[in-house]
Order: sequence, then C-alpha cells, then structure tokens
Amino acid sequence: MEVTFVVIDDTISIKEHPLLYTLEDKYKNVEFFLKPEDGLNFITSHLELNMIVLLDIQFSATDIENGHSILKKISDRSELIPVILWSGINETEESFSDFINNNAFGFISKDATIQESFILIDKALTFLKTNLDNIIEDWIIQKDEDKNVPIYMTSNGKEFSLNDILKEIRTQSEIGKDFSRKLNSLTIDLLLRKKENLHG
Repeated sequence: MEVTFVVIDDTISIKEHPLLYTLEDKYKNVEFFLKPEDGLNFITSHLELNMIVLLDIQFSATDIENGHSILKKISDRSELIPVILWSGINETEESFSDFINNNAFGFISKDATIQESFILIDKALTFLKTNLDNIIEDWIIQKDEDKNVPIYMTSNGKEFSLNDILKEIRTQSEIGKDFSRKLNSLTIDLLLRKKENLHG
C-alpha cells in the first residue's frame, strides 16, 4: 500500500525535522505545505490517495486558517484520512475537545523521539490498511478479473463495478458512503444469521 504524508506547517525550518527525514526515507511521498489553504486544497483534490496528515495547531499569521478549522474541513470532506496533530504546544496547554469532535487521530509533540512518533504513525497506517477501500483494492489486485463485474445498483438502475465503487468510496461520495453502510449491514446480518463466519 502506497501512502502520502501531507505536512501542514508554516515554519520553513520544520522541513529539517528528523521525523520528516525519516518519513521521506521510508515512504518517499511527503508533501509539505507552508500555507494551510494549500495543504487543504491538495488533500481535497487527491482523495483517491491514501493520506496521513501531520497538522500544526497554530500558524503565525492571524488571517489564515488554524489547526482547528483545517481539521474540521478535512473531516467534513472525508473520514478516511487520519489527521495527526503535530505541534510544539504542550498537549495540556491547548483545548482539544473540538479536535476530538472533528476526528483528530491523535497528537504527536515535535519534541517526541522518532520511536515515540511512530507508535501513532503505525496506528494510522493500520487504520488505512483496514479501510474498506484498501480491502477492495487488495481484492482487485489479487483477482483482476473481478474488477469490472457489476456488484452494486442504485435505485435509478445505475450499475457500479468494484473499480467504480473503489473510486466512490475514496472520494467519499454519497454513493460510496451508502455502499459502505449497506455492506456493513449485510455483513452483520450474515454473521448473525450464521450464514458466514469470520476467520482470523
């Protein structure tokens, strides 16, 4: 699974932070944005990517977005993107209630060691790997012949293949969200009726 790390921080010197060097060395795809609005635009125009966001909380300019507003806009657009707050502010000195309400994945201090930082980053990677879209993509990779087989039909008769559904889920369209909800309900129904069993 390829993953893109999106770093939003208006301090240019933070590009020299050891964590960013480690991410670039290990995963290659690291996008750095000094302006929060540029980072947000990149995220919303690349929803087909697996992304993990490292988001600063405070920005120096008073007339631009802050971490609270950026997180809310990301969360409103997609719930499939882990957003990790990455800040020099002590966690206890900042009100985190709205961060939690807007689905912040967690907090990493800029003073944390690489090992400490990767505890949460690895959890974010696991979150991505177990998302429905990546499970579908794994299926397509293993069974390419199934990717164009129609598996879902809307009330107006439009058909969607696995490939189509993958795109709809990643862009968080209403069709993608509706399919995810219905698939989860169907899975639970089958399990409760003992028509299927899950095996570890």
